[in-house]
Amino acid sequence: MSTTPATHETSLTNRPILRWSLLGVWGIVVTYTVMVLGAVLSPQFSTFQSTDITRILLGLPALIQSILDYGVDILLMFGFSVIAGILIVNRSDDWFAIFTSLFLIVFGARITNLANNIAQTSGYQTQGGLILAFGDIGIVLFSMLFPNGKFTPKWMKYLVPFLFITMLGIYIFPASPAHWLNLTDNGIYFAVTVSWYVIGLSSSIYRYYRASNLAQKQQIRWIFIGTMGPFLWFIIFQVLSYFFPALTASDVAAVSFQTIARLASIFMFLMLPLSVAISIVQTRLFDIDMIINRSLVYGILTIGLGLTFGLVFVLASAIFKSMHANDQFFFVAIIFSVLAGATFQPLRKRLQRFVDRFFYHIKIDYQKTPLEVRAEASTNVEGITLSTYRNLQLIGHGGMAEVYRATDSTGRGTVALKVLRAALAGDEQFQKRFMREAEIISKLDHPNIVHVTDFGEERGLYYIAMEMLSGPDLSRLIKEEKRISLDNTVGLLRGVADALDYAHMNGLVHRDIKPSNIMLDSSNIPSRSVLTDFGIAKMIDAHTRITNTAGMLGTFDYMAPEQIQASADVDGHADIYALGVMTYQMLTGHLPFERPDTGAILLAHMSAPPPDVRELVSDIPRAAARAIQQAMAKNIQDRFSSAKEFIAALENA
Repeated sequence: MSTTPATHETSLTNRPILRWSLLGVWGIVVTYTVMVLGAVLSPQFSTFQSTDITRILLGLPALIQSILDYGVDILLMFGFSVIAGILIVNRSDDWFAIFTSLFLIVFGARITNLANNIAQTSGYQTQGGLILAFGDIGIVLFSMLFPNGKFTPKWMKYLVPFLFITMLGIYIFPASPAHWLNLTDNGIYFAVTVSWYVIGLSSSIYRYYRASNLAQKQQIRWIFIGTMGPFLWFIIFQVLSYFFPALTASDVAAVSFQTIARLASIFMFLMLPLSVAISIVQTRLFDIDMIINRSLVYGILTIGLGLTFGLVFVLASAIFKSMHANDQFFFVAIIFSVLAGATFQPLRKRLQRFVDRFFYHIKIDYQKTPLEVRAEASTNVEGITLSTYRNLQLIGHGGMAEVYRATDSTGRGTVALKVLRAALAGDEQFQKRFMREAEIISKLDHPNIVHVTDFGEERGLYYIAMEMLSGPDLSRLIKEEKRISLDNTVGLLRGVADALDYAHMNGLVHRDIKPSNIMLDSSNIPSRSVLTDFGIAKMIDAHTRITNTAGMLGTFDYMAPEQIQASADVDGHADIYALGVMTYQMLTGHLPFERPDTGAILLAHMSAPPPDVRELVSDIPRAAARAIQQAMAKNIQDRFSSAKEFIAALENA
């Protein structure tokens, strides 16, 4: 993936005075914002009135209504502040990073009901208005400057003084006829603010088509998506209410309209900080290796979903009260609680999947437990006779199948018999998938690919007979040895690499390279590494849907970025990526991307730079470390063209 490090024009590394001056401004503005928003806790605001939601008693305690209303504000400010905090902590040596952080904090405060109500409260109009002005100035400037801190076209910089004059003029002088509250009635306020928003967006569009490279275009696309959320919310719920006053003519209508607006604000406003974060992560803007903690993102969205349910309850209560004069909210609460309990968890999972797919490009459904993993019941065919195979003894098991040692009565000696789990044998898709594996391997003839001698079905049992390998798998060796030397690693993987290239030349991609799928056969001298388990292999030219059965396309710890994105163009480079991951693990005893949860692992594969193996094993040659990183490159064009080329690079090191 292309990267765009911070440009020298925005770096403050060699300008310490300017750096500390800007950080001082950042601190002053943030402190001021917090103090103004905190003013509602002072005695002067003892008669402070909230929005229509809390002014109109709907049968709910006013405190609960206030919590729902301002819970949205707190959530929005938190969502913006988290990204801003990460930026200021990591890149306080870059003026555009400082500006972006400040913009996120101030704009996050500007869009809250709290700031807008303060700006409308007598005695606090100037203080609150200054926050509104900072927020509007910030989003327009950010649209003009992102992603490199330069105005494009250059003459845009001459509009900046007019931007400041306009926004400060309409917000901070309450006695002026040009104050925003006085301009709202005639629509001038909306015309002015929308015009500046359009100017900022137009600058981004011009930059995108006339002055951006591919990486910058990707950044601008994300920011455009993010800024459209607040922009469309303003058009729909501010401008619309002005042109159609009937939307708020009655108490119930006012509550309903504002409740819907608050519901929409949770997700439309949070699009902006999330888009900024994704833009920074995916293109390494500001040269930050910043994988946003998805648990935090999910937490914010889960709270937002909970507030959504609460606001829907307020809306339902308002509608119910308008239809029934008597107070029967107890029954409304019971019905709503039952519906909320039944729908909350499914909606939360759908929301998470949307975030994964839309923002993180994780197309595989890792939250869905594959059918083969859920099939825990043993097939239990020990001791029986299956076709010509007798004396079956269980020696191993996996998600789809169990492996037995068996005696072939036709005189071919001991074989390994792979039997599809009974719980899956009745599923036609699993039958096809299992037999397809047998057909694939039976056509391969390579000393480092397990040899299939027979396959078939009898009495509803599907089986594959393979050569019996004497040694353990590579996973057990790694556990026993902890670390394997570079020479031994190369010796173990040389045959695997040769087998992979052979498979790739025959149009086959394994897609599940990992230590447990490599058996060590010590019956031969020298011993050989044997590649097994082609259960999810892909024929490059084949048109089949069987490979996606159960939604499992590889093991997450070794999965290439293009597999995570469910690309239709997965080829042998995915196996080379997994081979690089496995090489790192053999040399260090650790996986390159060890994260607390599956989602974080997938994100690391997609955006975190491959670690240097010498950070854990200092005596590894630099060339070998670079070869491993090249094998794990995010872009397939940057990886080795073949597995043997990778092993040769390790040998030459």
